[in-house]
Amino acid sequence: MKRTTTVLLTLCVALPWASAPADIDAQDNNPMASKFVGKWTQHTAGVKEGATMSITSVDPTTGQIKGNWIPPTGPAAGKEFDLTGWVSSAAPIEKADNVIVVSFSVSLTTYGSVTAFAGFLKDNQIITLTHNVRPNSRYEWDHITANQDTFTKTPK
Repeated sequence: MKRTTTVLLTLCVALPWASAPADIDAQDNNPMASKFVGKWTQHTAGVKEGATMSITSVDPTTGQIKGNWIPPTGPAAGKEFDLTGWVSSAAPIEKADNVIVVSFSVSLTTYGSVTAFAGFLKDNQIITLTHNVRPNSRYEWDHITANQDTFTKTPK
């Protein structure tokens, strides 16, 4: 009887902890999540209003990021599109600049286009080289466009 009570008590304490969503504790103890999770605003030279990117999670083991992308204008304005990508880092090397690298992409199904971003986080900004691939263009050589974007995090 004593052993059964001990086992039941142990299960009552352990099961709620074991069944809690993994991302709750992971976000609290995940330095990448604290740097990336949140709303970001896109800034592109010559563009009046940028998209909003919301990063909702960063996997502490793999570095996979998930979130959504909301364009500000055009037929897709205000619609949410899935965003997925990766973050990675390495220990700083003496006399070298060190950043956290990031890549992410979004499929804008309204247009049939895919946009990929590759860059880094530094000084609370994400700086990227951006490639947008579109299915319809006036010229054969014009299906892929490239740009440089800066993202700033919206304060909580």
